[in-house]
Amino acid sequence: MKRYLAIDIGGTSIKFAVLDDEAGIVFHQSVATPKGQADVRIPEAVYDIIDRMRFLFDDIQGIGISTAGVVDPRSGEILYAGETLPSYAGTNLKQLIGQRYGLPAFIANDVNAAALGEHWKGAAQGCDHFFCVALGTGIGGALFIGGQLVTGHSSRAGEIGHTLFDKTTGTTYEQRASMSALMRRAAHEVPGFDGSGRELFELARAGEEASNRLIDSWTEQIARGLADIVLTFDPSMIVVGGAVSEQKSFLMDRIESHMSEYLPDGFSTTALQAAKLGNRAALYGAVYSYYNN
Repeated sequence: MKRYLAIDIGGTSIKFAVLDDEAGIVFHQSVATPKGQADVRIPEAVYDIIDRMRFLFDDIQGIGISTAGVVDPRSGEILYAGETLPSYAGTNLKQLIGQRYGLPAFIANDVNAAALGEHWKGAAQGCDHFFCVALGTGIGGALFIGGQLVTGHSSRAGEIGHTLFDKTTGTTYEQRASMSALMRRAAHEVPGFDGSGRELFELARAGEEASNRLIDSWTEQIARGLADIVLTFDPSMIVVGGAVSEQKSFLMDRIESHMSEYLPDGFSTTALQAAKLGNRAALYGAVYSYYNN
């Protein structure tokens, strides 16, 4: 029996899973992401997970890590990380794991890993030309062409959150269309609201007028960016993950309707699809290479 350990490092939590010979998940858990000194504390958290899983499973053959930040897929080094993980840039988990455990390690950007997972076992199975969009605290993207993940000249391909900069407001696409942007607006535009995204969507489903107006405006912002992806890459599918995928047709139908406003009539043949794997997509993607080489 060969098993593989998948770890997904996010700004809030670190999820991890052990997969068997057939890529079935036999163990799944998460811990809080440590705060501060990410270059020290995240490797320590990863070591703790590896030690625990090797104690429970003595046949782990390799480790796959999905992580926030720009990752060099060849060296495994974190090239860039935002404010969520200060001092994380320069960390090389592949090298550290190899030195400490003598095990192979594959390190990938979290959205790239999610795209690999959706391509392997999710919404993009059998689709070789698609774009994956992750809508969460920020917005990230990943591009597949000819069945291959495209990482770009400096491993930064797909970073669509920084596009569509508006000089008037000084905002980028993710500053207008992410879940963070939605929640900031909700605090000001929905009277008396002080809840979660899920609660906001429930309000809108129940017909509350202010929340419905806000969500319609927000989904138009999302649609504008997706329309540009269609115009630039002509993918056969756009897979949308994050909170939007959890709401399925309630949000996807609105986004699709708004996209038609930003595209020439009859131009697009791109399908819009909600991601299917949820927060396990990046875990599958982290170990994708062990099962698909």
